[in-house]
Amino acid sequence: MRTASIVAITVTALLLAIVVICYSLLKSGDLSARKKPGTFERAVANYALNLSIPGAAKKAKNPVKATPDALASGTKYYSENCAVCHGNDGAGRTNPAKGLSPDVPDLRATPVQKLTDGEIFYLIRNGIRFTGMPGWDFQDQEIWKLVLVTRQLPKQSSPNSPNKPAKPE
Repeated sequence: MRTASIVAITVTALLLAIVVICYSLLKSGDLSARKKPGTFERAVANYALNLSIPGAAKKAKNPVKATPDALASGTKYYSENCAVCHGNDGAGRTNPAKGLSPDVPDLRATPVQKLTDGEIFYLIRNGIRFTGMPGWDFQDQEIWKLVLVTRQLPKQSSPNSPNKPAKPE
């Protein structure tokens, strides 16, 4: 009986401590989009994002070949829908992106380019919860063209170069 009482008091104390910490965070304004996530928060979010992508999606291959027509069509979709946040060069340095937290990723950067085509497709199709990335209801072929454009961005400009419009090769 005494052990059950100690366990109950300990669990209650832990739950109360968690409630107090959560309340303190909420009241302190730490959920503001102006406060950028720290290393730990970013690591947890990236780990959770990786876990959320189904294995079959990670293995999906792009059926659309990188032809001039496919790249032109994908670039048009990108310019109309993605560039507002990611920029024409994929750097993510636009006025709307400045107010988002977490930061809009540089699509030319290694962490994005290391994703499989299937992972990029999945993220475009489904978006990323608790970020500014929406899920898009485009036809599959159009999303695969956006994947092609994402792959071309590092070839058009480096992460240190100024904004240049993405153009098909």
